[in-house]
Amino acid sequence: MIDHFKEFLTNYISRTYDSGNTILFQGEAPRSACVVESGVVRAINISSQGEEQTINFHAPGEFFPTTWIFDKTPTSIYFYEAVTDCKIRFVPRSELIGSFSRSPESQALLVDYLATSYSAALLRISALSQTKAKEKIMLTLYFLCQRYGVKDGKNISITLNLTHQHLASLVGLTRETTATELNKLKRAKIVDYKNQKYTVNVQGLLRIIGEDSFRDIKIQ
Repeated sequence: MIDHFKEFLTNYISRTYDSGNTILFQGEAPRSACVVESGVVRAINISSQGEEQTINFHAPGEFFPTTWIFDKTPTSIYFYEAVTDCKIRFVPRSELIGSFSRSPESQALLVDYLATSYSAALLRISALSQTKAKEKIMLTLYFLCQRYGVKDGKNISITLNLTHQHLASLVGLTRETTATELNKLKRAKIVDYKNQKYTVNVQGLLRIIGEDSFRDIKIQ
């Protein structure tokens, strides 16, 4: 989607953020919509007890905070943090929404983006609703492969820099439990990881998951 709007985005200010920097605070009233031009951003919820949970990631071409952009909340309901070094374009909300109504192609891109995000959210919910840690992690890895993966031979490489803590926060488990389950999958040659990069044998993963209905899901 970012290629379609590349010329439009050049009209607006951009800022760069180093990895680990906060882009938006939970409860902040944004001045503009944020469009990821490069890098990866994660949405984080921090509970009243100070517990952190990763809600979602945003890759190039995606925008946030969606609930504020479409006037469903007056503020950002999550923190947004740069996972990698990022470049963000800041576009007035009305002008970003207006850009989607300029042509049938732009409207179709918005509908596809929102439908994709909805389908991805359902897969995330399926992962979180599992009772066993192994199943939570396997379905979450499948979600990441489908949403942020690129083919690497017979496998899929996840295009995010993910620590064990990032994954633990994403699935609601401890880092220790997450690391233990990932090591099991690594020994089974389902997952390989190095320097925060993950490669997944998706066919092997699906055989273990046993959910044929997930095989053809399209959330990229």
